[in-house]
Amino acid sequence: MRVSRAALLAICVLQGTACETKTTTSDGTAPVRKPTLSPVAPAGTMPNAMAVTFGPKPADSDGNLFPDSLNITAYLFSKPHPAPLFCAGTFHFSIYRLGQSSSVETAGGEPLREWVMSAEVAHASRSIALAGPCYEFTLSLLANHGSDALPVQSVDLVAWFEPSDASGRVWLRGVRSVQFARPEGR
Repeated sequence: MRVSRAALLAICVLQGTACETKTTTSDGTAPVRKPTLSPVAPAGTMPNAMAVTFGPKPADSDGNLFPDSLNITAYLFSKPHPAPLFCAGTFHFSIYRLGQSSSVETAGGEPLREWVMSAEVAHASRSIALAGPCYEFTLSLLANHGSDALPVQSVDLVAWFEPSDASGRVWLRGVRSVQFARPEGR
């Protein structure tokens, strides 16, 4: 009787462990979860928030050692939805001397430069980044016969989006400081 109880216990223990499998990769770690689609904002939602990212430093496109081009990626959001979206409209970007920028609450000083990306330009600038739908622009100080010799080395960037349906401006929250550092001695 003792042998049969011990055998029965051994069979139960072995059966419980025999069905257990563990999948690992060649280095012994667990496999990466399969990617899932990111959530999307419902159709017809309008943006109420904007975010921008830009490269680590402006580029010098004409080789005179003065930075003159800033690559910007702009995202539009419809809070509380976490995914960015596309929307027809116009993007506005301005740079100001540090501390003199305008915002939705206050009028600022005179901008050093302004760029308006029309609805057509914005549509042509659509792209998909890791975060989702975005717009990619290059803000060039040389545009419209401009100069890359700014009177300051650091500026405040202000941006807003104006939807084509005139539902109201969507402002970038706060300002972003950008350095257009000059070479030493210039």
